[in-house]
Amino acid sequence: MQRELVPLVPSGPDGLENASPIGGGDGLLVPALDARLLDELVRPRLALFWGTQEPTRTLLAAATTLAARGLPLRLFDGGNRFDGYFVARLARRLSAEPRATLGRLRLSRAFTCFQLAELIENAPAGPEPLFVLDLLATFYDESVPLRDSERLLETSITHLKRLATTGPVIVGARQPQTLVKERWTLLDRLETAADAAWMLRSPPVEEPLQPRLF
Repeated sequence: MQRELVPLVPSGPDGLENASPIGGGDGLLVPALDARLLDELVRPRLALFWGTQEPTRTLLAAATTLAARGLPLRLFDGGNRFDGYFVARLARRLSAEPRATLGRLRLSRAFTCFQLAELIENAPAGPEPLFVLDLLATFYDESVPLRDSERLLETSITHLKRLATTGPVIVGARQPQTLVKERWTLLDRLETAADAAWMLRSPPVEEPLQPRLF
């Protein structure tokens, strides 16, 4: 498949393309997900969302929307980023049966890169979408030698590609922090392996207007 790179300019605190309240009067902000993007996400391929901020809320909103439409899916949480409160509130807004929506979301957590690699390696292939939240968070851990992180990531990518042959695999990742700049190679490898990539970038900073003296 041809790789794509689509810049999304966020306006929310965690790298959302757009944010808007969903009815109910509680001011719940969610990404503005259009039907075209959702159609892209359900294609059998490895899709990557990345940027300076890990786009967890964007992926959670997409996953909850798909579940509200009756689609069962899996979530692997690689950075302890799953926000159950946000998902539950959104499910109540999107569906008349929020419990059924939540029941279609199967969550597995990993607290080390070794655990996440094992989760991915043992995941059975199937048509259900797989969302991986903050994939590289534990791979950036400086207590893990870089060579081990690289080896585990290569194994994980191999199995993500295997899973993507039969169902959609949607991955979220953020750029490494300043202290782990040498681990940029991990993000580079993941981006190269992806069939489609959406890059989140920070909005331009507007210079404050100087008041006129006269």
